Amino acid sequence: MQKGLMWGSVVVAVAATFAPDAFGYYALVLVVLGLAMGFTNPIEDVATRVAMYVLAVYLPTIADNLDVIPAVGEYANGILSQFALVIAGVAIAQICLVLYNGLMAAGDDSDGGTAEPEAAEPEAAEPEAPSWGGDDSGDDDSDGGDDEAEDTRNV
Repeated sequence: MQKGLMWGSVVVAVAATFAPDAFGYYALVLVVLGLAMGFTNPIEDVATRVAMYVLAVYLPTIADNLDVIPAVGEYANGILSQFALVIAGVAIAQICLVLYNGLMAAGDDSDGGTAEPEAAEPEAAEPEAPSWGGDDSGDDDSDGGDDEAEDTRNV
């Protein structure tokens, strides 16, 4: 379906460029095709969605530079400018889907709102005593608490 919508968009954009007076609703058809493309193929990647938004705004401006090419520049500009309407439709659909998903996720309470939210408080750990390289067995002698060995710390 996505391929059919893309080809249909290209055909309508070309028709709008070469025969602009034949049909008065080219722009509407292109935006509706873009909306259909956007709703049937949601874009999950944020960077790709942002690229769609930017492209929808700047593609006609970029395409205006093609007018300097003799004979075909005007037509290439027209096709890209018309295709920017399709991209705008996709961008609008993506914004609607993101808003819808955000609203549905915001109201999703699996417990019905009856349970109190869990507070994730870090447990306060006891600070560790610095290790001086000796045995920290807690006994006064450095041999690990073995009373048979002689204490040689201050010898």
